[in-house]
Amino acid sequence: MAEPSEAPPPPRRRILLRLFLEYVRISLCVVGGGYAIIVAADEAFGKRLKWLREGELLDRLPVFQMIPGLIAGNSAAYVGLKMAGVAGVAVAMSAVALPSFVVILAVARGYDWLPMENPWLQGAFLGLRAALAGIVAGTAVKTWPRVMRGVYPYVALAACLVLVLWFRVNAAWTLVGGMLCGIALELARPRRGGAATPPGEGRPWRGLWPGVLLAGACAAAAPAIFATFAKFGLLCFGGGNVLVPVYFDEFVGPEAPLLQLPADEFNNLLAITQMTPGPISVNAATFFGYRLQGVLGSFVATTGLLAPSFFLMVLALRSLEKWRANPLVKGLLRGVAPATVALMVVAAKIFAEMSVFKAPLSVGSGLPDVRLFALALAAFSGWALWAGRLRIMQLVLLCAALGALALRP
Repeated sequence: MAEPSEAPPPPRRRILLRLFLEYVRISLCVVGGGYAIIVAADEAFGKRLKWLREGELLDRLPVFQMIPGLIAGNSAAYVGLKMAGVAGVAVAMSAVALPSFVVILAVARGYDWLPMENPWLQGAFLGLRAALAGIVAGTAVKTWPRVMRGVYPYVALAACLVLVLWFRVNAAWTLVGGMLCGIALELARPRRGGAATPPGEGRPWRGLWPGVLLAGACAAAAPAIFATFAKFGLLCFGGGNVLVPVYFDEFVGPEAPLLQLPADEFNNLLAITQMTPGPISVNAATFFGYRLQGVLGSFVATTGLLAPSFFLMVLALRSLEKWRANPLVKGLLRGVAPATVALMVVAAKIFAEMSVFKAPLSVGSGLPDVRLFALALAAFSGWALWAGRLRIMQLVLLCAALGALALRP
């Protein structure tokens, strides 16, 4: 008796359409950044559609973290490449970004109409900023045990904090310096057996030309915006909160090179990106791109932010074992991990200065003047995130409501 043959796979165009629709639904309905999107995608593609092994995306999380770019974008690239090649990568990443782009563009166009002098709205934004201070601090605490092992991470963490907070070095350079130090330490380690790194597949770049054309067109249309956000994408390790100090250096204050936003407005904008659907970094790129050059700036900024994920994930996944065994990659991860924790600490300080403390913190300024209500919100948010009691969306909405009630007229 002949064994029943397996059902033929669905047409490629049907896979691409389903991939697009699923990721649009996930990005539109999930708030909380890349990690939340990975959990939702694992349920959709692993448990429900059976395209992946259940839990596969969560098992691949270290791979998504070790490659520069957004965690949500990297995970979408993994699913897309596995199901439909490079076209699947483009479709999945576009679907992840599309809801964020549309929603944040609408918010950006209407932001100037908000009555910012209204006491209710001021209280809501104070609560939001306090929540973000606690959320970022809680994220750093959760990351700490996994990263801070041995002497080097503590030395690197202290060096990054001194450079950024004391010497006012651009936060992006601390990430680059951490990468270089980690690579140098890894290359200096003695190796057993001298085994060669296994070769990758031939021509890992094949099929990337449409992405190259799109990136080239965006770079030609707005070169400064594209270059800036592509740099952000290359420096994004460990989630969007790591980029907050980098955004601050580029967009806040009279000496900022691109935008000269007031600190209050910057923090309000970032608070909004935390409570809208989709990846937080894509939300921020769309918002700041609109402020720089309207709708075109939003599109170029979003494309630039996602470009590193697109190219590096395709190249890396086609030579995965080579990348995982490569000492350069190991050193890069070793060096950048404590730098990301340091930038989370700096981000928490930025949010706290605009909510918990009534003036910026500085050395020799004495004891800071504290808003006890905002301090309580920040402490509660940090604990709730660390303990897993509430999701980020629930936290920011709760703290916004409490802030509005506390400062009501």
